[in-house]
Amino acid sequence: MTIREIEVLSGMTRANIRFYESEGLLTPSRAENGYRDYSQSDLETLRKIRLLRALGLGIDEIRRLSAGEMPLDAALEARLG
Repeated sequence: MTIREIEVLSGMTRANIRFYESEGLLTPSRAENGYRDYSQSDLETLRKIRLLRALGLGIDEIRRLSAGEMPLDAALEARLG
């Protein structure tokens, strides 16, 4: 899907999507024309990021969660504690 399509479906701006890509949290493939080609998995990742950000988690915590270095309950407990 295109950047425009994923913007609409994720509820995020193009700038936010590109930011998360630059942070290594999102890795869309490239079409033959060089444009980003976002997958359903990319959309699910953005939706998770949006939820985690709403819960107050930072980029480093989200990165650690994505890498499996920290369980969700520990991240939330650290945020509350």
